[in-house]
Amino acid sequence: MAEQLIIYLKDSHSLDAEWVFCHSNGELKTPVDTGSIAELADKNKNAIAEAVEIFCIINAELMHFSYQSIPANNMQRALQAIPFVLEEQLAEDIELMHFATSKAEQNIYPVAAIRHECLQQILSSLEQYAIHPDYIYPDVLCLPRAENSWVFFNSDDRTSINQGSNTIIHSDQQMLPLILQTLLQQAGDKLPDSFEVWSSETAASQADFAVPESLQVNRHEYTSAVSLFSTNLNNKKLVNLLQGRYQVVKDTRQWWKPWLLAASLAAVLLCLELVSGIISLNKISNENTLLSAEINRIYKQSFPASKRIVNARVQMESKLKSLQKTSGTASSGFIDILADIAPVIQQKSNIKIKDISYRNRKFEIQVTTDQLSHAESLLQDFNKLQSVKAELISSTSESKRVNARIKLEPL
Repeated sequence: MAEQLIIYLKDSHSLDAEWVFCHSNGELKTPVDTGSIAELADKNKNAIAEAVEIFCIINAELMHFSYQSIPANNMQRALQAIPFVLEEQLAEDIELMHFATSKAEQNIYPVAAIRHECLQQILSSLEQYAIHPDYIYPDVLCLPRAENSWVFFNSDDRTSINQGSNTIIHSDQQMLPLILQTLLQQAGDKLPDSFEVWSSETAASQADFAVPESLQVNRHEYTSAVSLFSTNLNNKKLVNLLQGRYQVVKDTRQWWKPWLLAASLAAVLLCLELVSGIISLNKISNENTLLSAEINRIYKQSFPASKRIVNARVQMESKLKSLQKTSGTASSGFIDILADIAPVIQQKSNIKIKDISYRNRKFEIQVTTDQLSHAESLLQDFNKLQSVKAELISSTSESKRVNARIKLEPL
């Protein structure tokens, strides 16, 4: 796929043109071709549709080009002032003119003025062949230019002179020496360092003119203007005529083409994820409903006297706490103490439990053993616990057995 299409519309009436497809760095991808715009569209329909950018170069004689000093901080403000600055310089009514500019250097703005009718005719002629340019530039500005030089563009019997920071002048070959002499006189001591003369093969022999000896004349010959322009189209100082009402609204669909498959797959995955989430949410909701019903059932079974259920879990916890306080089985109740003393008793294999009673938050344990020291050892282990206080109530000997009673109180 060609990245750029460059069209040099040499005649806006006959639509005689040169064109070439090239890469963004100016490297040509196809040979230069010539013919009408109709032939261009017929030969390259698919390539035109796939081109990322389309440049249309037109004859600079179709417009008035100059540099103007405008005290404006940005292009929008400059464009508002430009028609009034040029009003005295233009033969046409400014209402009939379209104005375009680009970035300024020290408030010096390059200004192109072209009739709306002319620009609309060019755009309409291209549009009927499905060609929608992104940029329209004057030809002489697209030529390579050395610092502090004047650029001459000779094509057939016409010459355009770009004076760098002054008005672009157009002349035929016969009037060129006289016009050039006048321009040099007007320049005075601000002469350029060189003339850069670009001529086609047919116009090269006709481009002779006299210049001061102090000026260097560098002559260049080209076979194709459009290939010459392709190397200079990335110049930020070029004035694109497609501004304001003619500004291009870029169709971004072509940028999506490489990502269309990935975007489609991502959309499908997102939909599947959403469906999976909805299914999981419904499943959790159903389980929550069943769990709530089970909690209510247990609550009714546990508290049959309770008629009104607002929040079964909270109500159940509240009633359990109330029961614990009423029965005296709060934080250090029966279960808590039993859980602490049971491991101690299990470790004493030489002691047997005869009886355990629990009353008023106190345990009373009756044990038998063959020696009183074993009962005292059990008592000491109980007192090592941080949750209870142990006390030996009584001990008796009977048939070589010792019976002992131990009382346990929560701390």
